[in-house]
Amino acid sequence: MEFPRSGERRYVPAGEKMSTFSVFLNYNQLIWPRPGVDFALPCKSSLSFVDPMLHKVPPPNQTRQKFIVTMLSVSMTMFLLGGALGYWAISKFRPAAAASAAGGGPGDGTKKKPGGRQAQLVRVGTIERKKIVPVKTLVGDLIAVRRATVATEIAGKVIELPVDEGSHVVAGETLLARMDDTWLKLEEAKINALITEKEATLAFEKTDLVRFEDLFKRNALSASEVEQKRSLFAELEASLANLKVALNEATTRNERLDIFAPFDGSVVAKNAEIGEYLPVGSPVVEIVSSGRIDARIMVPEASLPLIAVGDTLDMVIDSLGLELQGTVFSINAQGSVGSRTFPVRIELEDQKGKLRPGMGVSAFVPVTQESTELLVPRDAVLMAPDESIIWVLVEADSPASETKPAETPKSETGKPNGAPQLVAQPIPVRVLSHTRDAYAIACMRSVDEEHVQPGVQVVTEGLERLTPGTLVRIDADRSLLQPVPGTYRTGQQIAD
Repeated sequence: MEFPRSGERRYVPAGEKMSTFSVFLNYNQLIWPRPGVDFALPCKSSLSFVDPMLHKVPPPNQTRQKFIVTMLSVSMTMFLLGGALGYWAISKFRPAAAASAAGGGPGDGTKKKPGGRQAQLVRVGTIERKKIVPVKTLVGDLIAVRRATVATEIAGKVIELPVDEGSHVVAGETLLARMDDTWLKLEEAKINALITEKEATLAFEKTDLVRFEDLFKRNALSASEVEQKRSLFAELEASLANLKVALNEATTRNERLDIFAPFDGSVVAKNAEIGEYLPVGSPVVEIVSSGRIDARIMVPEASLPLIAVGDTLDMVIDSLGLELQGTVFSINAQGSVGSRTFPVRIELEDQKGKLRPGMGVSAFVPVTQESTELLVPRDAVLMAPDESIIWVLVEADSPASETKPAETPKSETGKPNGAPQLVAQPIPVRVLSHTRDAYAIACMRSVDEEHVQPGVQVVTEGLERLTPGTLVRIDADRSLLQPVPGTYRTGQQIAD
């Protein structure tokens, strides 16, 4: 079969039969014509079902592409229109929602609160001007007043050791150790036997001496023989006395087999065990005293003239959270050349055994003479390496250039019944010194000095959640806040 060439139109005569392949080929060429080939079947034959206009129908792929492009265009247009409409609605209704959250709408005649937020619940303190003695915190250690290594005075085997590390001991009552007395008892019995023998010999010699003296008076014996008898008698007396001293020594050594505590305290080390043979002077246990305990701190030479023996210093046991006072007991005359510090011992009570040697202790030592400073509570200062910040309360209704500091009200109800609304403003300050409860501060900028005056309120609790210009409400409740897990210590200060 001959295929049509480019640009050629072929007609099928009436009555001419076409093969299945020819029909399929012509049909495909009508639907997907090659460039320059045009088919037409004007005749009415067995292929009369073929529409002569099929060569004008576009390809199915092209129709599908146009449909997809149209749908994408419509979808993108609807998306853009929806976004524009949503933005318009949000920008229109957001001011009304903010005004409603602040406590008033555009038409209810109420004023908006600064920042458009709810009032933050805070607690406040007051700036004061008073005389103080600035102090510095020095860290030291607790040391025992007495410490002793108890040793055995008698050589022998340890048969009892009833104490252990940490055992509390009482002077003269608590048994620390007991040594074996077998050999001492044998020695004591031997000495007693020798004493009995010497006493018997001495008694015979005494009688014999009397007889010799009687014979000497009758000139029956010479003087030398009598003197020899007297010398022997004296020698026996001396030997008997020596044996009695040895017996006393053995008895005393037997009494020293039991080792008792020399003073009240606690056992901190055990150096022997039951069954161990110890020579004379071997350590058995080590004990430290109880009752009184000393704190040793290293005081800089600049602060040394400000303290004296007998002065009272405030102390804190950090591990126990215990605050107490101690008395300066001694100031060592020899200081450290490298650090220019001097050891100072402060006398304390051990609080019924709560304070133990080796614990850390903080002492508040004066650093300068008494001076008059501006004081704020310690909780009111947010410390930072470059500068510290306090939050003062000012009246919200005043213009920014005429903001008035809020002084302590006579009635701390926290209710804005006719009272001006308060906002918090940060003030950068410099910490000059401190006491245990307050910081002495000075303003970093001269323009802030009018806001930092005695009687001005500063935020002490809740300040970590503040931003400049935040509306605040003073909490009248003075009870201590309990920390909540996962929040700040002031996490219970809920703004309502």
